[in-house]
Amino acid sequence: MKNALFTRLIKNRAKLLTAALVVTAFLLFLGIGYSSGYGRVVNDEVVFIRKPLLFHMGQDYRRDGGEWSFGYFVPLAVAALFWFRRKELLSTPVQTAAFTGLGVVVLGLLFYFAGYRGEQKYFGYAAIQIMALGTVFWFLGWAWFRKIFWLWLLLGMMWPWRFLIEHISSPLQLIMVKLTSAYMRLVGIDSLAHGSELRTGTLDPKTGSPISLDVDVECSGMRSLFALVMLGMVFSFLRVKDEWKRWVVMAFVPVVAVLGNFVRMLMLYYGSAGIGTRFAIGESHDNPSTFHIGAGLMVFVVALFVLSGLVAVLEKGSGVLRGKRAVSRVVGEPAKEGQ
Repeated sequence: MKNALFTRLIKNRAKLLTAALVVTAFLLFLGIGYSSGYGRVVNDEVVFIRKPLLFHMGQDYRRDGGEWSFGYFVPLAVAALFWFRRKELLSTPVQTAAFTGLGVVVLGLLFYFAGYRGEQKYFGYAAIQIMALGTVFWFLGWAWFRKIFWLWLLLGMMWPWRFLIEHISSPLQLIMVKLTSAYMRLVGIDSLAHGSELRTGTLDPKTGSPISLDVDVECSGMRSLFALVMLGMVFSFLRVKDEWKRWVVMAFVPVVAVLGNFVRMLMLYYGSAGIGTRFAIGESHDNPSTFHIGAGLMVFVVALFVLSGLVAVLEKGSGVLRGKRAVSRVVGEPAKEGQ
């Protein structure tokens, strides 16, 4: 009787805690005006009105041509991956780490408060991500965290970390310019790199003007980098089981982004040289041609091809290593009596 009552109390406490966390998350994410950003003009005056984090997320998803719009699909991807591996995950023993979980949740709340006071939406994004981690520890424990670590990281791609764009785009721009310029010199095409612009001696067959490629943020790999990070996480979670291999795959994602965009740049150049700049690139970056859009999709085709090859190499290398270990164990075994 006492055991049954204790079990009932534990279950009720878990339900109450779950309900409290759901309500808290709803209020933090939807119900509280968090930051006002740069304000807006009302009756010729700048008015600062705090908006919830969900409002800021929607705005950030639409900025810069919707480059972070893949964030809409992140929760669906996390749910689908969990369902795909549900048998393995649900068999993981639950060993709650309440003290650790509570500490992480409190840390997340401190982040949230700091962002609220400073009107920094990124602190709010980070706070909810941290609190999600604390909830995993609180209710499920360390074993579960190790199992769903990559799902938790993937969930972090939902937040539009747009402040990273400027810091990452410039190095990628320089890499793309140097790589494309080196290729053109290798195959005998006159080219001159000037900042983020690549000028060539090849003439446009339609206009007769020299073909010039502007390696801006879109062509440097920035626009596709974060989407490729998401793709790499999904790919590694589905195709790779060993933890160290997943880290290798993820470390290779920036290289994949550069290689994919290198192929894209070559497509734009040869399309311009063969048919014309207007056909290959379009009237402007705000109004790209169909060929230009198709070349952008090639980034992901190249990414899938390279990642598949990388996983095949990693799996083959592990298989050879396991085979050598098995042989060494067999050879090193002492002969059994009577043989």
